Amino acid sequence: MERRKDDRRLQRHEKLTTALLVKISIWAISLVVIASAITFLTTYSNARERVIHLLQQDLSPTLERNQALFKRIESNANILAEEFLSQYQLMKSNESTNEWFNQWYQETSPGVFRLKPAFNRGISFNGDYFESLSAFLGPREKPINDELKSRVIAAQFTLNELAPAWQKDVANTHFSMPENILLMYSKESPWGLLADKDLVITDFSVVKSTLRSKNPERKPNWTGLYYDLPADVWTITYQKPIDLNGLHLANASFDVALGSLLSDLTQKKRPKSEHIVLNTKGDLIAASNLSQDAIIERSTLTSQTYDEPLYQQLSHLVIEAELNDTSITLENAVDDQLLIIDKIAGPDWWHITAYPLEEVRKQAIILPLQLVAAGVGLVILTLLMTYWLIQREVSKPLHEVATVASLMGQRNYQEALSHRAASIKARGEVKQALDAFKTMASRFIAAQNDLEQQVEARTEELAEANRQLDALAHMDGLTGLFNRRAFDRDLEAAIESRKPYYLMMADIDEFKPYNDNYGHEAGDRALKKIADCLLERTPLKVYRYGGEELAIIIPAAESIDKKLNELREAVMTLVIPHDFKTAELPILTISMGAAAIHSDESAADAIRRADRQLYEAKKAGRNCVCVES
Repeated sequence: MERRKDDRRLQRHEKLTTALLVKISIWAISLVVIASAITFLTTYSNARERVIHLLQQDLSPTLERNQALFKRIESNANILAEEFLSQYQLMKSNESTNEWFNQWYQETSPGVFRLKPAFNRGISFNGDYFESLSAFLGPREKPINDELKSRVIAAQFTLNELAPAWQKDVANTHFSMPENILLMYSKESPWGLLADKDLVITDFSVVKSTLRSKNPERKPNWTGLYYDLPADVWTITYQKPIDLNGLHLANASFDVALGSLLSDLTQKKRPKSEHIVLNTKGDLIAASNLSQDAIIERSTLTSQTYDEPLYQQLSHLVIEAELNDTSITLENAVDDQLLIIDKIAGPDWWHITAYPLEEVRKQAIILPLQLVAAGVGLVILTLLMTYWLIQREVSKPLHEVATVASLMGQRNYQEALSHRAASIKARGEVKQALDAFKTMASRFIAAQNDLEQQVEARTEELAEANRQLDALAHMDGLTGLFNRRAFDRDLEAAIESRKPYYLMMADIDEFKPYNDNYGHEAGDRALKKIADCLLERTPLKVYRYGGEELAIIIPAAESIDKKLNELREAVMTLVIPHDFKTAELPILTISMGAAAIHSDESAADAIRRADRQLYEAKKAGRNCVCVES
């Protein structure tokens, strides 16, 4: 019968454990659902912005590299122009200029002169070595005069000196002149030897854009994309007009071959990204989804000649949106695409990266899903740990409670009490089991607890009364400092400890005249202010030795002179007026004397030596510190 009762009791315990686990699981699942929703909402937006930021970072090196190239070319054009002007001044005054021109240039057809081929292959002349140079002096209205010869030779020397340093940045370096003249440095093509004899370079937009009639502001410019027939390359040109005294002398110019440049700008940074370069008219310069050969075959592609849907939309966007910012990001402006639009200064191109918004969403959702998965995993782990803890902390204690209750039912109190080794928090069935135990054992346990509580309460009351008596016995009622009794006790303890201490004795300077003239109430207030000041400035005990005399026992490790002077100065900062002093300062001050405490002396000896130092401080004019050496 007893065994069946125990089995029923254990079954109730198991039901309690199961119910507890179910409740914990429900709450945990509810919390993880709420937390997952909040996490997803708060992190998705940030993750999405981070994906876009990473896309921009992918583009940044390429754009910065090419932007730096264009800036470098513009800076080099300034150097080229300055050197040309310097050489031009030299050649105008050099008697050999005409002779050099006549020796180096040959008339290849009526009115057309070219630099001899040897200057392209390589030739030494008077210590100068010329190589990769060619020149075309085409048909012109006026014959070549000495001034023009000086310009041509100056341009030749300038190219020979500077151009080799820039051949990695540009396809070639050249000077063009309004008199239908062009001199070029190029490792790849002897342009001046290949140019058609009837070519008039000022008839074409490149050089024409530098003439005074077309460019009265005399601004440097980047040309549009064009095909250089003699050089057989697609290029753009940067040219800086060079004027002197109102005369257009030449243009310092660079051709930039677009093959590697455009390949760099359109190289895919991510598998599903598309990179497109457009000019301000919306014409296609290059695209990652179109080979450069295809563009070359059809010249620059326009919205009228190329009907690819993405390009059509981007071309209209560039034309109609009137883009001004150097870098902008647009969403859904084109067929569910994220557009990153960057301005390439110099040629005034727009570099546009199109990336599917679906890909942005897919990448942005990864982090929130990872966080949600981590949360679910954490909940599962928590539930497993909870199950283990309940088995250990609940099921086993319930079994122990059942055993104790059974023993109490048999009136075996001693054995029942011996089983109560652990503290058990009773709830539900556990509480019911403990109630039976408490009912049978209450007369013993309640009486014992009541007695213990009474003893503890009385003991605490007695201890508190002793603490209050001790405080009254050792504290000064006026200042809140320790009194003479506490001082004597602590000084004896310091001597007996045999540890190094200093005893400081202090006295408020001319305090009697203060009391006599301001009254004892004012004196008490002043004494209280000084006491409070000392308590605030030191963690050590401060004693009221008697009247206006104060004392401090200071560990020898302290910098005694510095510490005491800090306290003395602190009292001065109170600025308590004392107009009846004989000393110079009309405020209350304090004098201090200190002496080391010896382990083999009496308290009276230590006080006497400290008093002697205090006397020395008074004798020295008060408001000072004297420490026994």
